Amino acid sequence: DSDDDGLIDINNLAQLNAVRYDLNGDGKQGTVSTTDWATYTAAFPNPAAGMGCKPTDHDDDATTALQPVCDGYELMRDLDFDTDGDGDVDSSDTYPNWTSIGTTANKFASRFEGSLTNGVMPKISNLTISGSSTTEVGLFGATSADARIKNVGLVDVNVGVTASASSAKIGALVGNNAGKVIACYSTGKVSAGAGAYPYAGGLVAFNTGTIAASFSRATVYMASGSEIFVGGLTGYNGGTVTAAYAAGAVKGKGSSGFVSGLVGYNEGTINASYSIAPVTSVASSTAANASKPAFLGLGYNNPDPATGATITASYWDYISSGVPDDADAVAPEGKSTHALIAAPTDYTGIYAGWNRLTIDGVNNVDPWYLALGDRHPHLIYGGHTRDISGNQYLAHIGIGYANYIRSGDTGQPREGMTLKTSRGVELIDLRKGNWIWESSTDGITWTTLFPLPDKGYSRTISGAISTFRFVPRAEHVGKYIRTRLLLKTDDYAVSRAIGKIKAASTTNVAPLGFASGHVSPRVDRPITVAALPKGATDAKGLWYRCDDDNTATPSGCELVGSNLSYTPGDFDLGHYIRAYIYYKKDGAWMRASPGFTPERVRFGYAQWRNE
Repeated sequence: DSDDDGLIDINNLAQLNAVRYDLNGDGKQGTVSTTDWATYTAAFPNPAAGMGCKPTDHDDDATTALQPVCDGYELMRDLDFDTDGDGDVDSSDTYPNWTSIGTTANKFASRFEGSLTNGVMPKISNLTISGSSTTEVGLFGATSADARIKNVGLVDVNVGVTASASSAKIGALVGNNAGKVIACYSTGKVSAGAGAYPYAGGLVAFNTGTIAASFSRATVYMASGSEIFVGGLTGYNGGTVTAAYAAGAVKGKGSSGFVSGLVGYNEGTINASYSIAPVTSVASSTAANASKPAFLGLGYNNPDPATGATITASYWDYISSGVPDDADAVAPEGKSTHALIAAPTDYTGIYAGWNRLTIDGVNNVDPWYLALGDRHPHLIYGGHTRDISGNQYLAHIGIGYANYIRSGDTGQPREGMTLKTSRGVELIDLRKGNWIWESSTDGITWTTLFPLPDKGYSRTISGAISTFRFVPRAEHVGKYIRTRLLLKTDDYAVSRAIGKIKAASTTNVAPLGFASGHVSPRVDRPITVAALPKGATDAKGLWYRCDDDNTATPSGCELVGSNLSYTPGDFDLGHYIRAYIYYKKDGAWMRASPGFTPERVRFGYAQWRNE
């Protein structure tokens, strides 16, 4: 205990592993076996006399002599399970398959706190857990009401287990939490295939304690099970969740159950929290009579007054989640990305009271940073930081909309509407680095969108590697879209998924028109849409070069322009030109039926004469 705060220093993975042999953190053998205690003491060679722990009278009995006793652990620095540094945790690493600390029979019952360096919490990278028949899974398997985990970040976790036992609890930080989780986070993935009544969460699987000022950006996937409970933050909450959010995609497969962005099944209290997680479920809902329909935003809230279940001032992003708003003013409420990002820049409106919370026994705490209207709120409590060194600042790089209706907050991303990356301006120019756009059918598995070939004829905004914009096309309808920023240092990537792309409404317009009276397209002669419907405004165009004129299933099409007119070049010779025109009418975006040139592009007049 180098800083004499009553917490035993953890400086390496061997010492982290030794925690399992002293679950109350007092540095004494207790009832553990001689063999296990030998492992413990070997992890802490040459301890100072009295271990350096400050004298403490834990019984508050003035007549009892103070004894040098510790009551927990302090994570002093970053740790990495990829011990050989090859980018993969496998048999060549020291701990290729972590065994969770604490079980139902022997719970972790002390403190585990990260030591802040310049205000930033330490992180544990590449935690890997795999196997089967494991019932309580996480860095910690089970914690008691005396446990307190604070200021710990888990980066790139890889938890993938198959648990056949009933009521398996599979999370990143804690499987079964009865204590306090304060100012913690997780990124990476948590996946499971389980039997009856399994629980899975991006941070905690099953919570009857407290989760506060914490978040998860880990993806969560339950591959099988009956009566599944799956949430981006926690699968079940029977305790308290305050000032928390989830951003990783959530997917659940099962014969029945509850799948949700933040909390799968709530019988406790949730306050001042939100979810932007894309949610996909192929389970049959058993929550038909719930106060909220199953699989929406924050999931199922048990309406039984005997449980005391409450949700206040909490929201889900119905665009990023891909789950429509239920038009209900009862919490949790669905809000558009625009409403959650751009509307408030202080603690008014939907965020009133978010700066007067009780966290870790202290009242009137302000754990949030409202991002000055350009990103979702993010946490600045404890070891969270807006600086990228805390792996927190970039959590909310989002996707904005250009030429996109926001009136009434009823919009959804649509084909033909330009999507743009948001960017931070306070600490770093986030345009630096490499942007990658990806699509997904389920929000879990992603496919890179490669750029169109650069043939020198025009600059497109099709969206792919190294571009800031993306224009969804017909083939992206029904899919999620996200963008990732790979920093030049390649330290980590940041992703943000948006809601499923909807097709624009389609109406007919007049056919395409050609300059100089030509009835067929020619090089260097503009092509325009002949007319727009009456009342149309804000018109935009997308132009494609195609191998054929099949209007149903065109082949070989590639985007070549994005204005209301297009001038064919030499690369268009022998191809058909296809156009989609998008416009706003009566406050809604519409898409014109695709127009085709009647013939393939020919030489221009001057070229024809020379020939």
